[in-house]
Amino acid sequence: MTGLTNLLMCCLYFVCVGLDVAMFFLQIRLVLLWRAVNWLVPFDNAGKLLVTAVTAKVPQFLKTQNQLSERGKLIIALVVFAIARIILGTILRLT
Repeated sequence: MTGLTNLLMCCLYFVCVGLDVAMFFLQIRLVLLWRAVNWLVPFDNAGKLLVTAVTAKVPQFLKTQNQLSERGKLIIALVVFAIARIILGTILRLT
């Protein structure tokens, strides 16, 4: 049973790493919407597909009446990912 638990914890850890990576690219895009920082542009280009896919799902998830701005979508996605990361991190620390 310990082996199965360790395997589950490893999978949760990799999900947490994936959330961290997604949050990194979301934050890069938010910074670039606020101010042009030349050395962040390659990072934005690297995460463009991920950020576009995540921000496309936000309006479907919320189903708001008003259309959300790009900045609003990014902030909402970042908050949701941060909450999920906190919950998974807490689960990992409990075991």
